[in-house]
Amino acid sequence: MEDYRADQNPRIPQLIRKSLFEDLSATEEAELNQWVNASEENRALYHQLTNKQWLADELLSMESYDLDVAMQRILSSSGGDNHAEAPVKPLFPWRSAAAAVLILALSGAAWLFLNRKESANAVPVATALIVPGGNKAVLTLSDGSTVILDSTGNGLITAQGASNVFKLTDGQLAYRVSDETAAAPVYNTLSTPRGGQYQLTLPDGSRVWLNAASSITFPTFFNEKERLVKITGEAYFEVESLQERHVPFIVEAGTERITVLGTHFNINAYGDDQLIRTSLLEGSVKVSNTNGSVTIDPGEQAIGSTGRSAYQIIRPNMEEVLAWKNGKFIFRNASATSIVLQLSRWYDIDIEYRSDVSGIYFSGGVSRKDQIEKLIELLELDGRIKLELKGRSLIVRRNP
Repeated sequence: MEDYRADQNPRIPQLIRKSLFEDLSATEEAELNQWVNASEENRALYHQLTNKQWLADELLSMESYDLDVAMQRILSSSGGDNHAEAPVKPLFPWRSAAAAVLILALSGAAWLFLNRKESANAVPVATALIVPGGNKAVLTLSDGSTVILDSTGNGLITAQGASNVFKLTDGQLAYRVSDETAAAPVYNTLSTPRGGQYQLTLPDGSRVWLNAASSITFPTFFNEKERLVKITGEAYFEVESLQERHVPFIVEAGTERITVLGTHFNINAYGDDQLIRTSLLEGSVKVSNTNGSVTIDPGEQAIGSTGRSAYQIIRPNMEEVLAWKNGKFIFRNASATSIVLQLSRWYDIDIEYRSDVSGIYFSGGVSRKDQIEKLIELLELDGRIKLELKGRSLIVRRNP
């Protein structure tokens, strides 16, 4: 496990703390990104220690915490890098002084976590807390290097081919064409982990929302013949029509190819689902694969797969289809298996079935900001199913 403990790299807790204050230099940011990318454990720990929902929950539980003692302890161990004199940008508008101390205290906790001694009975820190997902993504550049967007400050990130790449407000990445004379196409990939989501504005102005455990690969400048992107997982598109040039927008998802001229649509193409669902809100799209093609109208969904000889066309509940984009879970007679699959992606947990729960369906809705315990409580209300959290696994059983 490379570079995981602080005794192997004692600067990491300091860099995590500085990243919370958006006070990293370019060199420090590169050093932190290298550590985050070194292992899955590093990435999980970093996301936990910088998760704003977790910070908020910890803040609310600090009523009995001795802030003066905490501040003195943190400052005395800061190695001379004293942030007490620097202005602090509070994460929340209330109790800003306490929030600042909490951030420092959590950085002190990070030091302890990273310095912990490995033992046969040690429980990984990342399994200790399950929180809702948030704006997390990795940008892979044309040379193969990566940028951890959730630890990168707002503003210009880099230049890629014909475009400059900007990180805007939380969860938004934008490509702005700077040189239309660029010759060879340059490709980037934006990927979200389980428990992540992100927004992207493509070079043509089209907007993309990525759900958890998804990716999109795209050129940094579109040519005059077509605008081709490739996705995995789930994405929602609002496509610029460019009617004056009639440049088709094409999405490749698994075995399917979706062609549009200007429309709003959602594609669900997770590899563990086997089916690819294209749902249209506005405009017109043509969906095709090796078995044929079909054109769908607004309000329709085309369901296809490699083993299906023809597309199935249905009219789904669009509120349910787009719930993820709008920050909600909405279920309309949804199977228990499909629900827990969504939970696994958003809360970054594994699913373990202890009995067959097929034939159990639910309807309802909650916010994606809710803690997973609330969803478990709601799903267990009618007594048909039993859900149990063990570490980062959700045990699923049918009640007798």
